[in-house]
Amino acid sequence: MISSKVEKILEEFSIKEGEEHISTYNKIAMTAKAEGYADIEAMLCAFAEEEAKIAETVGKVATELKVKKLLSDFATKEGEEHISTYNKIAMTAKAEGYADIEAMLCAFAEEEAKIAETVGKVAA
Repeated sequence: MISSKVEKILEEFSIKEGEEHISTYNKIAMTAKAEGYADIEAMLCAFAEEEAKIAETVGKVATELKVKKLLSDFATKEGEEHISTYNKIAMTAKAEGYADIEAMLCAFAEEEAKIAETVGKVAA
């Protein structure tokens, strides 16, 4: 799994790419245009467009990494906490002679395990 430090760097890079680099290319392009250098203006505008595409792609990657981390955390919690809680309560119900409640809670625990497994696959 990618570290949160890498996610933060990608996020910052996307923002910098989207704001600073694009505006710098556009400012220089406008200066070139004002001075009559249409070819340089066109080149710099093309650079600004490429920078915008880079920023968009990096931003999407950073967002995808965050989503994967959230899903991974959810799968872990679902797999550990919820299942063990259902199983504990089921064992208490069993000990108190409530076989129907035990069966229901065990079924819930199995569903939680399936949810955790599915979410884990999606996160991977």
